[in-house]
Amino acid sequence: MKVYLVRHTSVDVAPGTCYGQTDVPLRASFQEEAEACKKALQDTGMRFSRIYTSPLSRCTHLAAYCGFPEAERDERLKEMNMGEWEMQRFEEITDPRIQEWYDDYLRVRTTGGESFMDVLARVSDFFDHLDRTSGPALVFAHGGVLVAAQVYAGKVKLEDAMKALPPYGGMVEVDLPLPRLHPLMLAGTGSDVGKSVLAAALCRIFLQDGYHPAPFKAQNMALNSYATPEGLEIGRAQAVQAEAAGVPCHTDMNPLLLKPTSDQTAQVVLSGKPIGNRSAYEYFRTEGREELRREVNQAFDRLSARYNPVVMEGAGSISEINLKDTDLVNLPMARHAHADVILVADIDRGGVFASAYGSVALQTPEDRKRIKGIIVNKFRGDLRLFESGVKMMEEICGIPVLGVIPYYHDIYIEEEDSVELSLKQRKVVQGKVNVAVVLLRHLSNFTDFNMLEHDERVNLYYTNNVDDLMKADIILLPGSKSTIDDLYELRRNGVAQAILQARRNGATVMGICGGYQMMGQRIADPDGVEGSISQMPGLGLLPTETAIEGEKVTRQVRFAFLSSEEPTCTGYEIHMGRTSAVEGETLTPLVRLENGETDGCVADRKCAGSYIHGILDNPEVIEWLLAPYAEKLDQPQLDYAAFKEEQYNKLADHVRKHLNMPLLYQILTQND
Repeated sequence: MKVYLVRHTSVDVAPGTCYGQTDVPLRASFQEEAEACKKALQDTGMRFSRIYTSPLSRCTHLAAYCGFPEAERDERLKEMNMGEWEMQRFEEITDPRIQEWYDDYLRVRTTGGESFMDVLARVSDFFDHLDRTSGPALVFAHGGVLVAAQVYAGKVKLEDAMKALPPYGGMVEVDLPLPRLHPLMLAGTGSDVGKSVLAAALCRIFLQDGYHPAPFKAQNMALNSYATPEGLEIGRAQAVQAEAAGVPCHTDMNPLLLKPTSDQTAQVVLSGKPIGNRSAYEYFRTEGREELRREVNQAFDRLSARYNPVVMEGAGSISEINLKDTDLVNLPMARHAHADVILVADIDRGGVFASAYGSVALQTPEDRKRIKGIIVNKFRGDLRLFESGVKMMEEICGIPVLGVIPYYHDIYIEEEDSVELSLKQRKVVQGKVNVAVVLLRHLSNFTDFNMLEHDERVNLYYTNNVDDLMKADIILLPGSKSTIDDLYELRRNGVAQAILQARRNGATVMGICGGYQMMGQRIADPDGVEGSISQMPGLGLLPTETAIEGEKVTRQVRFAFLSSEEPTCTGYEIHMGRTSAVEGETLTPLVRLENGETDGCVADRKCAGSYIHGILDNPEVIEWLLAPYAEKLDQPQLDYAAFKEEQYNKLADHVRKHLNMPLLYQILTQND
């Protein structure tokens, strides 16, 4: 289907003015320019079945002049939001971030506004939901929208986007749709083979290539979770993959989440809401599985109707044949989705031939046919040394090897599991702010500390060693899936006493979620939500007390930090407890939420806590935390949003370089 897009005529603003979504006036030459647009549309000879326009007057006026006063107005067709820079002369903008935007306007957002990737995401959403069943469509919009449309349609590469900017009154033509790709499942020969990261890479690659991808994992097991815009809970990996795909995360991307509470039990989260704790035996027995299967299948169906393609992720190994009857996430899910399966094998752990061959051989004949390719992941050394290995693997498995992906050390993607935390433990470094994250047994949402970890001014390490804690400038108490149990362990192993002594010696102590609860006077669990311990004394650092409750709070939040007036910071809450002031005390809140509520507590400049995950992703909070150690701050502040975008693109470049993308596209479009 053809879509014609017309840019509005010249606007009456001073040269060099930054404008985007401001409703600016048109020049006196409007009629002459509009007449030329009208003639160009007539010359196409097209009878447009659907006409759309940006709601801004410079587009609606042109649509009306060309004979379409009833054109459907769509917010997604607005120009880029320039935020705080709107209607300022570029040369007069003093915001230091403008140079970052000049350097990478594609991914760096204007202050309070959008990046080009944001514009591309909403324009992609417009086209994905455009009715393509009859006739050509006509769109009146802005330069940025016309450029995004050409990127979406594959006419120009993302990095060359602005070279395709048409003049005022100019018109571009794009052909839709791109091929509808089959769903793709990344299945594994085992756990931790790199499925999640490869899924994020493919989400970004498909986005770069003009598609509108989304991630999906039917069932995930992880302590780290994330709150969707609707205030529901999904696995952190799918939130990261959605970010790489440039789309909002949704519970349909991870309809079933298991959050371990012990070695034998886990909290079951269905469609973003907890439905209770289950033992492994209870969960994996046959009874009730079909109901869960229907839920995850329906979630996939909804996702597949909205996105192209769906990048699916399996769980663990596909060769656990003892679990096949109750499997919801691997080959049975691929069968429901009619997905092409790519097997991911980890060569770094050894035995790659046996694991790949065995994984294929243990499948039924039907499922073996569904496995269309193999990716050998985490290769170390000279790739030429494995060229013969590729041929051998293809011969023994009868399946093409799509690529051998080298191990990398310079790309940082948020992890979901804490399996590598022990490897991150480092000692004190002179000349930097030393930040110790207390290594809890049930630590959750360690992604709260990613921004600090990559800040050049900071040396962040995870530890439960009392000597290392005593040497830290800042001690961070993280979230916990079992707060009382972890607090008991801190008292037993001497870490609690070390934290209190470090605090007396002048260290900063800050707690997040479960860590915030631990910092109070006491934690009560009268209903046994976490276990058999009904009450535990806290660390006594804050004048608070917490009651653990069965109802989980899950929501995304915007907030003003300390004395700030505007709620410019963001984060999310996931907790099962209410914290309040102890009798006779008054709390000084750390933040004020957009809805007027308050959160957290500040005892003094170096002692505070909050329920908000992601609070340390906000530069304003980071600068407040580090300010007492100004003598060590000789590096520039980290723009974490831009940093993450850079990492997604580096990951995509790395994987694209070593993956046979033409063959993958062939697999995803050909009919069996």
